[in-house]
Amino acid sequence: RDAREKMSRKAPLPIVETGGKPFDMGNTVGKKCARKAVAYRKSIASSIERYTGYDWRKAVARAELYLPYAEEFYPDFVEEIRGYSAGAGMPFEEAFTLCCHELLSTRGFRGCTDLVASGDVTDDGSVLVAHNEDWSGDPMDTVVLLRARPKGKPEFLATAYAGLLPSSGMNSAGISLTGNALEPNDVRVGIPKVFASRKVLEARRIGEALQYAMPDGRASSYNNICSDKNGEMYSLEGSATDCAWIYAFDGYLVHTNHYTVERMQKFEAAPSSNVTSIFRYNRALRLIEDQLGAITVESMKAILRDHINRPGSICRHADPGLHALDVSETIFSVIFDLTHLKAHVLKGKPCQGEYSVVSLKRG
Repeated sequence: RDAREKMSRKAPLPIVETGGKPFDMGNTVGKKCARKAVAYRKSIASSIERYTGYDWRKAVARAELYLPYAEEFYPDFVEEIRGYSAGAGMPFEEAFTLCCHELLSTRGFRGCTDLVASGDVTDDGSVLVAHNEDWSGDPMDTVVLLRARPKGKPEFLATAYAGLLPSSGMNSAGISLTGNALEPNDVRVGIPKVFASRKVLEARRIGEALQYAMPDGRASSYNNICSDKNGEMYSLEGSATDCAWIYAFDGYLVHTNHYTVERMQKFEAAPSSNVTSIFRYNRALRLIEDQLGAITVESMKAILRDHINRPGSICRHADPGLHALDVSETIFSVIFDLTHLKAHVLKGKPCQGEYSVVSLKRG
């Protein structure tokens, strides 16, 4: 693990360029990420088997239940996955399973800390959206930064495991989507939640983003944080059957991995597992409130590197007492600057490396 972490400090997230029609976009990414796809499949299969007892064949069969919903509501994204599978040389059914794995095993996919700040509370008026991605360290080397130019849609810059449908990013309209895993007790067969996240990156205004983030018929939901370049910021705490909208009246928001709205707390599948999430939420809230009016990219980085309560800190480290597949640690970190359409991105833990700056526009 130590050797891998040292290597991660030197290797930024690889940028994968793509564009065009849905199949062509996916095909390009699949070709470039074929090896990562194999590694990601291995990681997901291990997690699913540990938490559900399903072997990979059974997992793929179960994922097929969700396909009609994805095809009905998001045919373009299904076509992207078909292109990806062709490019990567992976059966379509397996590539699709990699896009709905959290529906197969909720307990294995918890983590992430998010902070957003409007120009009202930043030092220079920029709108900043920060995200630490926490998961088992196993899939860290599969993560890429997609710079995509879909035909007839906003361009976007987004993080994605093995280049598949992203769940965090920003687009050329100044819209961003980040979020946190939740563990609702009403998961059902329906639209895989990552499809809704991907749809937000097609939004041209904040109202569209909010509409896209919580579609009827969803199988489950992340906590989706939708923000725009004007400083309009919402945190949508969702489950399969309900949703609470949290608006950033004071110009900032924080969220982790538990329901904060009282009405939504009845959907917690395992409230006793929320201790670390509650700590990270309160700690991040305290730290961001300490710097209101003076928030910068650098001060956001400092919060993302915070180690109070390590290993269960905002910058999360592996607990040596846990099984490798039960570990939750920060595997990448990103700050989206919606004002300047730039991303500050780091692979691994924020405390162990320097952020690279990547523009949505090439050149």
